[in-house]
Amino acid sequence: MKNIQVKIISGKYKNQSLVSLSEQTRETSHVVRGAVFNMLYSLSGSGLDLFAGSGAYGFEALSRGLDKITLNDVDKLAFQSLKQNNLKLKTDARLYNMDYQELIITLVASKEEFNYIFLDPPYHLDINPIIELVSPLLASNGVIIAEMDKSTNVSLSTNDLSILKERVHGIKKIVIIKNVK
Repeated sequence: MKNIQVKIISGKYKNQSLVSLSEQTRETSHVVRGAVFNMLYSLSGSGLDLFAGSGAYGFEALSRGLDKITLNDVDKLAFQSLKQNNLKLKTDARLYNMDYQELIITLVASKEEFNYIFLDPPYHLDINPIIELVSPLLASNGVIIAEMDKSTNVSLSTNDLSILKERVHGIKKIVIIKNVK
């Protein structure tokens, strides 16, 4: 079991350390996370971090003004990290320890919508079908923030979604996708 400390960059939880216990978690550097949030400007509404790991994206979003966050990770140690970090920060984040597809089905069935959906799946998963699966959860004018290997190409299968920004940071690519319906 690893124990890596990840810091929140800005906002009300600035400089708070998050624990990351899972060997399976690939933490996003503070430089890349900072670049992502600089692309998003100000945050409000609700968010979903589907492959949360330590929760760095989700807790950073809460720190910068998001009203509520739902965090999920199927990995048991990553989920322990989420619970520890949530307790430490004293947030009311909703935490799930589910397969991402099962959680999407559950959230769609309950007619949930999110203003921001963070997708940072393991790189061996094809991100395009994941984007398609989460699109019914995206509020009008909401955005998907997708992190992937820099060689991955995003192909959108619906006219309701549009790529706003695409940036490469080292081995990673960040794509910001907006719901234009």
